[in-house]
Amino acid sequence: MRNRIFLWAGLLSVAVLLAGAVWLLMDAPHRDIGAEQARFKMVPEELSGILSNGDSASVAYLNAVVELYAVVEGDDGQRATFKGGVVAAWDTTRPHRVLEKGELLRVKGRVTGYDDLFEEVRMDGLVVVQEPVD
Repeated sequence: MRNRIFLWAGLLSVAVLLAGAVWLLMDAPHRDIGAEQARFKMVPEELSGILSNGDSASVAYLNAVVELYAVVEGDDGQRATFKGGVVAAWDTTRPHRVLEKGELLRVKGRVTGYDDLFEEVRMDGLVVVQEPVD
């Protein structure tokens, strides 16, 4: 009888610890890419060239915030594409305007990877750093 009580107490303790660990992981604050400083500043063609090689140098760019000086190819309100092979999803926590094709501006986002099939750099958390000056 006593062993059974210790067994249940031990199982209950383990369950409480696991539930606490899961809760802490789920309640962690999200990364604010818009507030972070960019680790790299470049044009989309340069970023695509580095990531398309797939060598050890490209690893430094993955999950890093990169600022791009880019020309807009298209924007559907959820994703923006830039000349040079970059597709970026907008930061959903910040308001943004729909970009016009041909606009030249500075944006930044987190590099999530390179798509070999479409030959595109994928980014998320896109924010406009500087609006174009008229």
